[in-house]
Amino acid sequence: MTDTYLEQLSACLQRYGLDNHQIGEILAEVESHLAESGETPLEAFGSPEVYAEERVTARERVAGGEMQRRTFRATAFDEMAILQEAGKAGWELTDVAAFALYCQRPWNPGNVQQWEYARRIGLNRNAIINEMMADHWEPCGNWTPFHYFKRPVRSATEE
Repeated sequence: MTDTYLEQLSACLQRYGLDNHQIGEILAEVESHLAESGETPLEAFGSPEVYAEERVTARERVAGGEMQRRTFRATAFDEMAILQEAGKAGWELTDVAAFALYCQRPWNPGNVQQWEYARRIGLNRNAIINEMMADHWEPCGNWTPFHYFKRPVRSATEE
C-alpha cells in the first residue's frame, strides 16, 4: 500500500508542477514519518490528492503575494479534464506552454471565481479568437495549433 500511495502522491505533485528534487524531498519525508510512526499513509496524511494540495499550498503561502500561482503538468490528452477541475476550484488559466498550464487564484476565498475553459485547434488564430470572443470567451493562451479560452462561471443569482 505504501508504494502505491507514494506513486500516487508523486503523480499528484508532478501535476502541480514540482520538480523531481522537490518531489523526492517530500516522498523521503513521508517514508521517514511512516517508518517511525508505523501508521498507514492514509492515517498519517489522508488521500494523496489532498496531501499534495496541502504541501503545494504551504510552499506557495511562504512565497506570499495576493495570488496563488500554480503550474499544472498536462498533455493534450488530459489538459481539458485538468482545467475543468482546476476551474471549479477557482484556478484561472493565465498562460500555457509545452506540458504546462499556468494558473492563479486569489488567496482570499471570498475573491475566488470559478472558471470554464475551451480549447480550439486550428491555424487561423485570428478567426478562432474572433469566433470565440463573439460567444464571450476570453483568450488565455496559445500553443500552436491549440488555442485556449476562459470565461467566468456565472452563479445562479447572476443569470
